[in-house]
Amino acid sequence: MLLGDFHTHSTLDDGKSTLEEMAAAAYDLGLTHFGFSGHSFEEYGQDFCLPKKNVPIYLETARKLQEAYRGRMEVFVGMELDYFGENPGGLDYVIGSVHCVKQGDAACYVDESSQASQRAVDEYFGGDWYRYTDAYYDLVADLPRKTGCQWIGHFDLVTKFNEQVHTIDEDSPRYLRRALEVMEYLVKQEVAFEINTGAVARGYRTTPYPGNALLRQLKEFGGEIIVNSDCHYAPQLCFGFDQAAELAQAAGFTHTNLWTRDGLRPVSWDEFGKGRE
Repeated sequence: MLLGDFHTHSTLDDGKSTLEEMAAAAYDLGLTHFGFSGHSFEEYGQDFCLPKKNVPIYLETARKLQEAYRGRMEVFVGMELDYFGENPGGLDYVIGSVHCVKQGDAACYVDESSQASQRAVDEYFGGDWYRYTDAYYDLVADLPRKTGCQWIGHFDLVTKFNEQVHTIDEDSPRYLRRALEVMEYLVKQEVAFEINTGAVARGYRTTPYPGNALLRQLKEFGGEIIVNSDCHYAPQLCFGFDQAAELAQAAGFTHTNLWTRDGLRPVSWDEFGKGRE
């Protein structure tokens, strides 16, 4: 599946490839549309964020590459804007994401490690994993207002390590209650949801975000999707797109979306797979 990929990172934040290498890989794959989405700066200084000094470098370099590929590949300069991140303005699109849940002055990162999540649950949520997941989804619900995002990044990131440690019953009403309330609310806000294959590429999960049960419910709610790799290393661009397309079609989705100069555009699965001819 080689039409577009819009969730990517570089050595300016926590990626392993430069912006130039990411764009070149996208072009070599035959993509017609491609987007940069560096992690927004946030004051807590987590290693994955764009340091403040790198934000103007990111924007300037990405814009130069946008011009360099003009007429050959549509390149967009976006950002993965965390709930607690800073928006520098002038972006082509925003991916709204929650990576941490704040308790007082403490920032509990849900995707740091299973051990860090367990410490946060024990220290701040009385050992109750579902209070923790509820707090996460409460922030996800507010992403459109807070970030102005066009789509939601890795909706159920809070389950990143769950295949390994099984601390959350993802089929339980206690977990699904708030997750589904938020999902339905966001669909009504007319924001899309990405099918994100990044955790599969990096060995944390065997299926993309959102999980299959949530993906099926997203279709029932009338939600829209966009397939992204959350790529941190150029050779993994578009990783797992075949699997993502199969799961989406099994859930009932007849199309995905592509980001264009006119915003999100529905594309059939056949069109999605064509790439540059």
